[in-house]
Amino acid sequence: MIGLESLRWVLTAAFVVASAYHLARVPRALGGERVSEAVHLVMGLAMVAMIWPWGRVVPAPVWVAVFTASTGWFAVRALRSAGRRVVLGLFATSMAACAWMGATMPAQASPVAMDGMAMSGGAGRLTTAGLISGLLGGYLVVAAVWWFARGLRLGGLATTPAPGPRPLSWSALCHGLMSAGMGLALLAMA
Repeated sequence: MIGLESLRWVLTAAFVVASAYHLARVPRALGGERVSEAVHLVMGLAMVAMIWPWGRVVPAPVWVAVFTASTGWFAVRALRSAGRRVVLGLFATSMAACAWMGATMPAQASPVAMDGMAMSGGAGRLTTAGLISGLLGGYLVVAAVWWFARGLRLGGLATTPAPGPRPLSWSALCHGLMSAGMGLALLAMA
């Protein structure tokens, strides 16, 4: 749970938008892609729950189990994939970060965290859990920049420019939004 209510609302909006995107894609996807879209949908909805006090009704082992299985799903897909290993690896590490967040939620539910302070137990003191959350959060924010660059088609310079505007990649923008939201949530917990 995040102590700053305005940040919770902004992140909730981001996670709901990302979840709606994946919900729309589930019926159109086939096979493994359908499972991946469903996993992303669950992740977005779980992130909404995790950042609000009512999300504590879900026991931490449930979060950890769901996201550990999701991490495994994307890790296996990355190992078997020939051309999308980086993207699938990013998905696997994002799911692992969710598992971490679920595992550390009991620490966030302490009275200190509920007052809006860091889960480290006090201002100015960083625990190992806070450090790991900070590193994962920073990683996800950097990954979000990469996703946004992909989504906006800000790739390298082409020797022959393509005629007309380059279309946005809504999928990459959605993943960037989710990665940024998760990263900010983890940084807020650090």
